[in-house]
Amino acid sequence: MTDPRYAVAGSSQSQTPKQRELIALAESLGPSFAARAARYDSEASFPFENYADLKSAGLLGLCVPQAYGGHGADFRTYALVSATLGKYCGATALTLNMHMCSTLWPGLLADDLDMTPAERVQHEKYRAIHFDRVVQDGAIYAQPFSEGSAAAAGKAPFGTTAAKVEGGWLVNGRKIFASLSGAAD
Repeated sequence: MTDPRYAVAGSSQSQTPKQRELIALAESLGPSFAARAARYDSEASFPFENYADLKSAGLLGLCVPQAYGGHGADFRTYALVSATLGKYCGATALTLNMHMCSTLWPGLLADDLDMTPAERVQHEKYRAIHFDRVVQDGAIYAQPFSEGSAAAAGKAPFGTTAAKVEGGWLVNGRKIFASLSGAAD
């Protein structure tokens, strides 16, 4: 039995088998995260090693819909898993939130947005690419709320584009800021 001092809020409520499985997976990473947490805090560094573990465990795709190869976690499941990770490394849980929002918005949450059929087709095309990068490549995404347009309000697909050019990428759009951008792919 878990020491009640370290119980996650809401974990005493009933959980689905899938929730229990994902929480157990997060718990299995916890000791390694805890061993590195003080160093990340003292160095003010990004928890790259923890993200490698999250990638290996398939947890970068926690909120990616199952149809795209992810775990398909809903918001409650995500919150329980994130809180579990946060018991061991706050920096990992906090930064993972930015990545997870980048999977929740084009996934579960976008499914409830009003879009024209043409917008829905375009969104479907982009999110398939996005989710494939997360699930297959372990890509880390920055928070997309940095869009200063209708995309930030959930009223339109992403407005900023990035085109591969010789020597790198050409980004076209207006960005306010992007949390997690220093570590994002």
